[in-house]
Amino acid sequence: MINISEVIETNKMIEQENLVENAKAVGDYLLEELKKFPQIKEVRGRGLMIGLEFEEPIKELRSRLIYDEHVFTGASGTNVLRLLPPLCLSMEEAEDFLARFKKVL
Repeated sequence: MINISEVIETNKMIEQENLVENAKAVGDYLLEELKKFPQIKEVRGRGLMIGLEFEEPIKELRSRLIYDEHVFTGASGTNVLRLLPPLCLSMEEAEDFLARFKKVL
C-alpha cells in the first residue's frame, strides 16, 4: 500500500528539482541529435522516453551498448531500442550517451 504522504513528498521533490522541465529539455535535445544518425529509421518519443527504430534487429547493437559501453537500454520488439533514463539526466550525460552510441553504430 502506498502512503499518500510519500506521494506528496515525491511530487514536491519533482517540482523543487524541476525534473519535468529537465526531462523535456534534455529529451528534446536527444530527439534532435538522434535524428541526425542515418542508421536510425525513425526516432520517436516524448521527454526522456525515446524509441529508436532500425531496419535491422538491434540485439547486437544493444549488447555492444551494454557490455562495451556500459549503457543500459531497453527493447521493444526486434528492431526498436528504448531509452528510459532517469528524469534527472543532465545535458552532459546525454552528450556522453550520444558519444557512446556513436561508437557502437
